[in-house]
Amino acid sequence: MSTKKNISGGPLDVPILGRVVEDGEVVEVPDFQPASTKENPLPIVWPGNRWADADPPKTAKASAKADDSSGKAAG
Repeated sequence: MSTKKNISGGPLDVPILGRVVEDGEVVEVPDFQPASTKENPLPIVWPGNRWADADPPKTAKASAKADDSSGKAAG
């Protein structure tokens, strides 16, 4: 799996994900088509004019660690 960001300037319909990916949205996508095998790998090409490699989206747990406003009283 890879992480890609929609840089197209608009929404893109992505059938392999079964949904529309909005401009600027980061999604996790497969590297190979479902029919791929070890003998016959079928890589998915994510066009550079619409998709850019991206860091994985931050999870709520990771965001909570970065934002240390957990309600602790300053001492």
